Amino acid sequence: MQKALILFRAEDIDVSARDFMSTYASYMREVGIVGKEPNGHVKFPSKTAPVEEGYAEFFDEWVTLSEALEIHTAVSMDLYTDAWFARDPKYQTMTASGQSMPHQICPNREEFWEYGAEIVKELGAYPIDEILLFGVGFIRDEFCFCDRCRKEFAPLVDQEPARLTHGYLTENPDYHDKWHEWRTEKVLQGLRVLQSAADSLIGDEGSRFKPLRISVEVLVDPESGLTEGAKKAYGYDYTKIREITGGLMINLFPWSPVIPAPGTAEYTDLVESMYFVKEFSRRGGIVSLFRWGVSSIEQLRELKALGKDVGIDRFVTSFGYPKDYPVRRESAIGNY
Repeated sequence: MQKALILFRAEDIDVSARDFMSTYASYMREVGIVGKEPNGHVKFPSKTAPVEEGYAEFFDEWVTLSEALEIHTAVSMDLYTDAWFARDPKYQTMTASGQSMPHQICPNREEFWEYGAEIVKELGAYPIDEILLFGVGFIRDEFCFCDRCRKEFAPLVDQEPARLTHGYLTENPDYHDKWHEWRTEKVLQGLRVLQSAADSLIGDEGSRFKPLRISVEVLVDPESGLTEGAKKAYGYDYTKIREITGGLMINLFPWSPVIPAPGTAEYTDLVESMYFVKEFSRRGGIVSLFRWGVSSIEQLRELKALGKDVGIDRFVTSFGYPKDYPVRRESAIGNY
């Protein structure tokens, strides 16, 4: 009734998809279902990714019914947050001290971009309207120092790969800027591959008659310096994301549980940091405001009040947090 897109997990619904839709469809103009989890498993029949058994029939019925009822249907997909693929250490993202993150893939992996593209094509074969793409950036500024990243980046700052450290970069502002630019381009290259896969589904040889939208999650949190800090920490470029996918999903305060109250200095800083939103929308992009763990109408109204102040009128929520949230949060804020 609040006109929000709620992202559901199939395992949290204790009735069939048909029974759920018959009860709630009249309230929904948009709805979401989890398609690929942070553990790397998918909830639909796939020839590419490992399948989590027991949900394929539910997924198929869900998207078929939502299309028939003309409900905008979104499916979520975690990208670099993929613990299954990251079982192979060579794909894990890594700190300069050699500590790897077994829950996250290094974004500088062309073969993983292609892997994600195949999953996009599989999802796009269903009658869905949108993919909510989570986990698209680096963990934070201190990543990634895997062998591939070292070998590619070190020559750009006159350093030997084995001697490249985060401290070496931060001591030289020009080198640090190059680090941010290089990482951002890696993130954008991955998004281009996924968007190309979505585009390939349209046309004479494709299986779709309408475009498959991709909305890209960006993290905005005081821990990482709000929107400007996020560009450097995670490798975002909001303008180029609009040019590539046209869809942006701001994950608001993912590491901080409380949104500042209107009238406070923190709230003013947050609103001002969203300066790019109106231009993003004016140029044809679609911006959504997302929040994990929204379990009350009051929390949703709080989100919508902020949206009004920054020029966002689309809201996406989930009742819970990702299953790997604790480790994701700890690695993102550096407490590990």
